[in-house]
Amino acid sequence: MERHDVVVIGGGLTGMAAARRAHQLGLRVLVAAATPGSLPYTSGAMDLLGVYPTETRHYRCSPWEALSELVECDPEHPYGKVGLGGVRSAWDEFAAHLAAGPLGYHCQPADNVLLVTSAGTLKPTHLVPHSMKHNVRAWESRESTLVLGFERLMDFSPEHVVQTLRERWPGLRAARIDATALLEDSRRICVTELAAAFERDAFRQRFADTVRPMLGGARFLGLPAVLGFEGVRPVCDELEQLLGLPVFEIPMLSPSLPGMRLTEVLKADLLRQGVTLLQGRPVRLEREADRVRAVVWQGSASERRFETDDVILATGRFFGRGLVAHQGGVREPLLDLELDLPPSRDAWHMQSFLGAPGHPINRVGLTTDAELRPLDRRGAPVCTNLRAAGAILGGHDWVREKSGAGISVVTGYAAAERVAAAREGA
Repeated sequence: MERHDVVVIGGGLTGMAAARRAHQLGLRVLVAAATPGSLPYTSGAMDLLGVYPTETRHYRCSPWEALSELVECDPEHPYGKVGLGGVRSAWDEFAAHLAAGPLGYHCQPADNVLLVTSAGTLKPTHLVPHSMKHNVRAWESRESTLVLGFERLMDFSPEHVVQTLRERWPGLRAARIDATALLEDSRRICVTELAAAFERDAFRQRFADTVRPMLGGARFLGLPAVLGFEGVRPVCDELEQLLGLPVFEIPMLSPSLPGMRLTEVLKADLLRQGVTLLQGRPVRLEREADRVRAVVWQGSASERRFETDDVILATGRFFGRGLVAHQGGVREPLLDLELDLPPSRDAWHMQSFLGAPGHPINRVGLTTDAELRPLDRRGAPVCTNLRAAGAILGGHDWVREKSGAGISVVTGYAAAERVAAAREGA
């Protein structure tokens, strides 16, 4: 039978952040997950806190100023449980890790930035990959920019981006090229086919030769997020040399190649560190009195049982099956943990679909103590060695707050640190 110091349940951003921090603290870590989580479906940008208070819908230029207010006013929010100092230390360490990695993440330490999306909207965020840093610069400068699409790539319309932003960005224009003449195999024009093509030297040269006459004095070139897989950074750099201007990616609708890149980079980091990573099967927990004794990774024909001293629950909300909705309400499926729910289903709804401050159901999740241990109805920890992190925590609305990545990373780090501290004090 295998034994680990801590088992992290959940393979999304929260789970990988918790595993990274636990390993840094000298713990033997297993990550067990049924799914890779929602990260492959995100833009690849990393939000910290973009809107606060949510009912005002007010975009905050400084995430740290907003965080200071939030922590003071809402101690039950996940950020409030961690504290401003804990938020900053966790976020700064993780941001530095991403900046030094193959995707080369960038930030303006004190400020949020606005990222142009394929919908023509502006997304408030804090960290962007190298391939999108000029996306931010182009919007801030509003200089002449060509947004280029590909014929038959149905997931991206340069005309829509330009039409939506034209009033605020007069120097924006759209164009398309026929990629079939550039591809060696033109039967499929899709994101992954183009990404693979951009990693080939000959394709990049043909692409640059085709696009160069179309630039017409443009100061920036925007493209859909298809510029390679993990090699996207050198692809962007070489295209800039070939074309003589800054090139940037525009995040597209999910599933998202930038989100997939980040997922694979984080997974590879954990594997290099010696963290055990299991994905693709559901898990169940074995309890004994007030402790989780083992995690069972289930299969159709066999099971693997792992004894553990501590468990971090990072299963997310509905997308990751950390929460399950049914006709009678919402439940947590692994241990049937107590949830902070609206008193009736009538309170799930609002008169306005996208009204502020948001549907109460969006804030549903686990109530925890300061140690991030889920509580029962009496306010006592359900299991003394179980902690929760990420979106499954209650008391936040990460979609409206633009805080999803921040909550994932910060509470994942905090859960691992509380596990390590409890072990030292035992």
